[in-house]
Amino acid sequence: MIQNHPSAASFKGVFSLLLTPFTANGAIDWNTYDKYVDWQLSKQPDGLFAVCGSSEMKWLSLEEKLELAKRAAQRSGKIPVIATANLNPDVSKHASEIAEMSETGISGIVLTPPSGMGEDQSKLGDYFASLLEGCQLPVIVYEWPHVTPYLIDPQVFGKLADLGLTGIKDTTCTLEGIQSKIQMASQSVVYQANTPFMLDAIRMGAQGIMAITTASAAGLVVDFWQKATHNHPDAEVLHQHLVYLDAILRLGYPATAKHLAVCQGIPFDLYTRWPVTLKNEALKAIEIWYNYAKRLELLY
Repeated sequence: MIQNHPSAASFKGVFSLLLTPFTANGAIDWNTYDKYVDWQLSKQPDGLFAVCGSSEMKWLSLEEKLELAKRAAQRSGKIPVIATANLNPDVSKHASEIAEMSETGISGIVLTPPSGMGEDQSKLGDYFASLLEGCQLPVIVYEWPHVTPYLIDPQVFGKLADLGLTGIKDTTCTLEGIQSKIQMASQSVVYQANTPFMLDAIRMGAQGIMAITTASAAGLVVDFWQKATHNHPDAEVLHQHLVYLDAILRLGYPATAKHLAVCQGIPFDLYTRWPVTLKNEALKAIEIWYNYAKRLELLY
């Protein structure tokens, strides 16, 4: 059991999604990963999401996921690190998987809906509730688009929040979806993943961000968050820059995010286990956006 974990209040704000660097033979480049984690921490996010969709967790072994989480936690100091811990196809093994992940030193556990279970939202709620009861760390649920169905009914989320759920990464990508969760459980953090609706979501009460732009432009996202939550007039302009970046990253994510990190001095190779096609036009678009952002001093 890990004691003295952060309070729920510590899980508000910008959580940077962490990429996983690979070598040409498909192995994880651990030296680059350590440098990348330190670089991400230098952008002063409120937390790190170490084993997530952006880290290509769908294509990682349990041992690799545990090591990614452990290394991030060892380097993070007081910054909370969270990691997904229920990815085994065998649901009966999820409790032991969570126990192993909890021993890596992370601050919070992330749970995704098991494939197919979301067809019965009552069953999905019972599943999450049973794991939440036995977990010694704060728990966040994640509507991960790599499972089907992946959305969680607001009513289920509300019941879980009453049981102590810390938050949810919402990926409905609609204002109605995120607003319904905020209204259902104001005591729990609703993280916004969709960049175009991000400013509206914050104004409606979303208390966190977990978006793909954080993987290689966390400093800009942190600046936007601080301005948006304080009603600063520059928030709208920063939001525009992030929307442009989000659209470009989707031309071959996560390889595009790795290329943007390369532009900023992180020695990533552009290899991925995620089966994406990275075209030259995507690389050029990233370089154009980077030079534009550098000229405007958007990357800190």
